[in-house]
Amino acid sequence: YAQKKATKIVCFKSNMDCSQCENTLTEHLKFLRGVKDLNVNHVANTIYIEYKEGKNSEEKFAKAIEKKGYKAEKVTIEEYRQIIQKAAEKGHEHGAEVHTVRKKQQVQK
Repeated sequence: YAQKKATKIVCFKSNMDCSQCENTLTEHLKFLRGVKDLNVNHVANTIYIEYKEGKNSEEKFAKAIEKKGYKAEKVTIEEYRQIIQKAAEKGHEHGAEVHTVRKKQQVQK
C-alpha cells in the first residue's frame, strides 16, 4: 500500500488589519496545493499552514501571501506559539462579543 506522505508546517507573521483580511487570505490559501490544515488569525497577525511534503514549499506560500498584498515573515513554530499566547493574554473585543453571542444562543435553546 502507498506510504502516507509526511506533512510539514510553516508559520508566518503578517500584517492583517481586520477579519476581512483574514477571510481573504483564508480563501486564497486553503485551495493551494497540498494544504492539510490552515489557521489565519488577524488578531495575532499569524498564518499557520500544514501541508503535504513535496506538494508545495514555504517560498510558494510566502509568495501567495505577498501576492494578496500582505507581509509573510517566516517564524518558527515556537515563535508562532508565543505570538498566539500573547494575543490570547491581551484579549480582543471581538472575541468577547462572539463569546457573549454564543452564550446567549445557548441559553435560548
